[in-house]
Amino acid sequence: MKRIHTSTIATLIATVALTQQVNAQDCQSSKDLEALPGKHIDAAHCEWPQEKAHWLDALGTAANKAAANAILTKIETLEKQSRSNYILKGCVLKTAFSGNTATTIVGKYALASYDLNMGCYEYICVKNKMMVNSEYANVFRAYVNRYTGIETAFSFPDEAYYYETPKKYNGQFIALHNFIKMDATKNINNSKGFYQDIPEHTVKEGSRNVYMTRHWYCTKPGALVFMPVSRKEYLEALLVYYERERLLIADKMKEIESESAGMMKDPKKYPQLYENGKRNLIVKKAKYPDWQEKIEAKKTTVEKVLKENTVAWLTQSAVVKPKAETFSWKRTYGSAPNDEVWVETYNADTKEAAQRTGSFTFDGFWDNKGGLTLYQYNPDYFKGSERNPVKPYMIELTYRYVKTPLGKSLVENFTENFDFDALRNMLE
Repeated sequence: MKRIHTSTIATLIATVALTQQVNAQDCQSSKDLEALPGKHIDAAHCEWPQEKAHWLDALGTAANKAAANAILTKIETLEKQSRSNYILKGCVLKTAFSGNTATTIVGKYALASYDLNMGCYEYICVKNKMMVNSEYANVFRAYVNRYTGIETAFSFPDEAYYYETPKKYNGQFIALHNFIKMDATKNINNSKGFYQDIPEHTVKEGSRNVYMTRHWYCTKPGALVFMPVSRKEYLEALLVYYERERLLIADKMKEIESESAGMMKDPKKYPQLYENGKRNLIVKKAKYPDWQEKIEAKKTTVEKVLKENTVAWLTQSAVVKPKAETFSWKRTYGSAPNDEVWVETYNADTKEAAQRTGSFTFDGFWDNKGGLTLYQYNPDYFKGSERNPVKPYMIELTYRYVKTPLGKSLVENFTENFDFDALRNMLE
């Protein structure tokens, strides 16, 4: 006969007792239940073993799953320890693990990514009977080998042209595609403190409609996961972008010409289609006025900046416009009243720059204009992950909460008592 571990038996007994209490408890409102003892059902004692068996399937091998499970269990243990002097009331905490597709860093390091999710399921009063809510508002999460809320700085109209090899889907992009705008308040590189997306003082007491999230971005002690992009690196990346933009628009011109030629191939038989083809050629090309000259002008400007500035100036961090904008305007291409097209331009500092030479027109850095520093992943930070992709290289912790007594007490207790140093030591 298979022996059942005593801790498992204790958990089963406690779960049964809690269920009996839930079924037996009378109430007038959910407020009556806030002081009732709470409970934590950890990952090892998940209520759905069939689901648990497949939590980490995305990680592939049994060795990867075991390693990820061990790391997530350590994080779960640290969270439990943070509540050693905290009396849990009014809810059931339930922990689950999950695996994800690999996160590729700097185009070459494919890190195994896996998460922890601990939802807080509150007691609620339904028809004068206590129940455990099937949804959660407050939730603690850990993301291993990936960060959330960290987005690339720029958008591109057709990513296929911005792969390392144009239109070859190899997963690696040109440098400009991977640059990140980083707000210093996120405390990424020093791993101290937290970043909160919505200040608590702006939320009404008791509001359940606004979710606030605290983020802790943890890295190896003494190592930088992100490095500033230098002015030289940014300017050189722009030159690569201009060549890709040239390829993209040249292909668009060919597509327009081919489409229009197909409409115009039999003017005698289809005179109206022929006229439509002529107009199609003019209208669609009008969206790209003087595109070759504009790209060449942008390129010349950047090359001049690179040539005329000192090494010291070029090695300073690239500070750029904090918010990416799309500028659009009408352009007249003929004499008729409706001879107008909308021209759209991405990632320009001003509308004037957009109209002058288009996307990524360089008009100077934003050091004294409230700009943000560009960053990129530090490739040296991830060396070794090619041999052991499951090893944790970066961990993000988040605590999402609502401004209720339970939500605030959970997040404040975690903030004050979680052993962040022990977590960082897992990254060494």
